[in-house]
Amino acid sequence: MNEHCSRRSWRVVFLVILSLAMTLLSPLGAQASENPRVLVLITSGLSWSDVNPQEKVGKQFLDALGSARVANLIRHNAAKTTCPLDGYLTLSTGMRLTATEGRTSGHCPDIPELSAGTFSSTQIKEWAKDARQQNDRAAPGTLGEKLAENGKQVYAIGRGAAIAAMDTSGKVANYSPRADFSNFASQIKTVMEKSEVTIVDVGQVSSSRDIKVSPTSLNATPADGLPGADRVEKAQSSQVLAALTAALRAAKESDLVFGLDVADHSAHPHLGMAFVRNPKDKPGIIRSSSTRQLGLTSTVDFTQQILVANGVNDADYLIGGNFSIGRDYGMSGNLDWLRNQSLRADQATILQARFIVLIGVALLLSIALLIVLQRRLSRSIPRKRQLVGVCLWLSASLLGPASALAANIPAKLLGATGGNFSSNALKMSVPLLSLQFFWIVIMIALILAALCLALGSLISKKIQFLRYSAPVIVAACFIIVWILVSLLTGSPDQISTMFSSPATSATRFYGLNNNKYSFLFSAVLALECLILSPLVKRFPARIKRYFVMGFSLLALAVIIDGFPWLGADVGGPLALIVGVGVTLNLVLGKRVTILKILSLMGVALLSSTLFVLVDNLANPRARTHFGRFISEVANGGGAIVVRRKAEAMINTFGGPVVFTILMTLAIGVIALGVMAHKRGKSRGKSSVFSRIASSFTPLRTIPGACRFGQGVLLTATLAALTNDSGALILVCAGLFTIPALNALLLLNRGNKK
Repeated sequence: MNEHCSRRSWRVVFLVILSLAMTLLSPLGAQASENPRVLVLITSGLSWSDVNPQEKVGKQFLDALGSARVANLIRHNAAKTTCPLDGYLTLSTGMRLTATEGRTSGHCPDIPELSAGTFSSTQIKEWAKDARQQNDRAAPGTLGEKLAENGKQVYAIGRGAAIAAMDTSGKVANYSPRADFSNFASQIKTVMEKSEVTIVDVGQVSSSRDIKVSPTSLNATPADGLPGADRVEKAQSSQVLAALTAALRAAKESDLVFGLDVADHSAHPHLGMAFVRNPKDKPGIIRSSSTRQLGLTSTVDFTQQILVANGVNDADYLIGGNFSIGRDYGMSGNLDWLRNQSLRADQATILQARFIVLIGVALLLSIALLIVLQRRLSRSIPRKRQLVGVCLWLSASLLGPASALAANIPAKLLGATGGNFSSNALKMSVPLLSLQFFWIVIMIALILAALCLALGSLISKKIQFLRYSAPVIVAACFIIVWILVSLLTGSPDQISTMFSSPATSATRFYGLNNNKYSFLFSAVLALECLILSPLVKRFPARIKRYFVMGFSLLALAVIIDGFPWLGADVGGPLALIVGVGVTLNLVLGKRVTILKILSLMGVALLSSTLFVLVDNLANPRARTHFGRFISEVANGGGAIVVRRKAEAMINTFGGPVVFTILMTLAIGVIALGVMAHKRGKSRGKSSVFSRIASSFTPLRTIPGACRFGQGVLLTATLAALTNDSGALILVCAGLFTIPALNALLLLNRGNKK
């Protein structure tokens, strides 16, 4: 009995010891797997279009890559074209940074040499100065400094990697020049055996001297002419891709490998290659919380990911995002999807500027017709010609949603094969490429305009007082539906349509950009003015009800534009509330006093404050650019952001001189108009301004049409002065409004009432 109990006791003791050992060892194993060895591979000039699975080099690369997570990389920094040095500095800083020294020569600056494992103090001071000018809290060397503070052994191979791995004083603890291709893989294997983080500069497709840059501006969209089709040959792409393959083979399956292409190879920005290989992760297309766009990552995201992989608590002000998997079509399908996204980005970059020129021509024609219609409204016109004219002008107002639909046409119809835009579609001349896409957009716009006429005809049969404005009201509804669909589906057209931001310049921005914002407030004002004006005249006793309806629609528009989880614009809600609020008071017959304007400004500031509070509920790395802007202001760095955006806004008008002249003329016209209005009260209609105003009488015969035009002009002017798109806001707002006014006048042709 005792012997049996003794044996049982030994068994219990053995189980306790075994359980204790497993408990003690398990956390160690888990901790070791949480922080694997990290290999960071940096290239310059490669995109997924350079990977051809049918060629030997491409096939070997894909075999070495395995089942990795893949994405396109936004290389955009403070300048339009990102140089290799800019990319290395951005990875090092964790915030966008462009080295200004050396750009005045018109090409990318060279990568500086190290002396005894340290960059010169003069060079470090110059980079720090650039960082402070572009962001108050940006500090080159942040990545290396934080890894060193947490006891991580970092090793850099190649001068570009040394910049990424240096600390804030410019020191690189462990560095070796890049070996030739025959010894490259063995060099990486040897280094990884003695380091926890290995950063490798794999190579550049184009030398720094071959990459042309704008010498004058750090603005994302400098006024340096229209972009062209990029036909620069990538002579070194195969060699760099082969070196990248060798580096991937040097890493073990258990190693965490980051790959990113940090810089452009020409004067025209493109999307780069990005991937993450981790055996514990499921493959697929990456979604980043910083861009909030499927398949789009940025250089600063990888700074964040490297720190997280090493268990480093990074600073909240770093703007890199978290990664997740959005979709997985298999490696072949994923690469086709990314190539197609890159195709659309290139297309938008090349055609958008030409599209703006086309819009300018359409606006001039619209203004000319508006003047003609004001003076010759009494002339009769056949019904068929009238409807054709209305359809044409409504199609101009609907170019926004038309371009979004055109951007979803399969890439092969636009001349691409396998999603490879640069190598196939760009073999066409730029005029032919432009004509091809514009023809598709115009056809879709005409179809939408015909739908507006058909639906407007049905509405006018039911509601007689909307018989002249119903098609324009339907067009405004189409605009709002387009914007809502774009937001609720994750803004997939944000990077590919003519009225959105190209992917090459997308950063922490998810919702409406300034182009679509212009269409939003124009459409809202069309609904407010063209519906409420006739209602007020017919049922004046219901003004309170119309007041609630009008401001409810305004509140919806403000939420769409400014709510953090939808978009979070900065200057948009301010201009929207004041401009639309003043117009709505005029439509409802209310006096607009200084006190009322100040109240609207207070409401605008209050709504923006609410949006910031909601934005602060999110993780710092998932906050919108609005929340980060307020954070910059709170930390004393807002002046840098405001100055940069003000310079961008002024440049859209053609520069400081043109902007000053235009503003002086605008103020002079307003002042003369006010004085003429006062004199006109005592002298009848002898004033020049009174005669000009009387010439717009035909527009006043359409209920709400004149208020619609005035409201768009007021809101667009406020928005242009408070947003960095500036003149572009005026252009996009005018593109919807002026053709819509022409359509209203044509529909009202011959009406004597």
